[in-house]
Amino acid sequence: MVSAVTAAGVAFIVLVHTAIAAFGARYFRVTLSTRWGSLVYTFVLLPLVYVPTTLVFGALGLGAGAFSDPGQLIVVTWAFPFFLGWSIDLFWMPSPEELEELPDQPNGQ
Repeated sequence: MVSAVTAAGVAFIVLVHTAIAAFGARYFRVTLSTRWGSLVYTFVLLPLVYVPTTLVFGALGLGAGAFSDPGQLIVVTWAFPFFLGWSIDLFWMPSPEELEELPDQPNGQ
């Protein structure tokens, strides 16, 4: 059985990885001019960022012993946060085209 501290550690890892995915996907969508470019960079570079964060969190002992199978570890700490963060950017954030239409001066000044 998993302890409350271990579950909190896994939840922290999922939260951090979700934030990384959401901010990274947003950054690539705003800065890159092509749709395919942002998709490729999101799918290739964001998992590479997960490697050092997972190693650091593992060295700190967060979520230690929570998973008996490596596949469960990858799905819960990498795949789920990746797609959750990506969907946060796609569905809840305004599109980059809407950002370009912002006025230069706030309040019509």
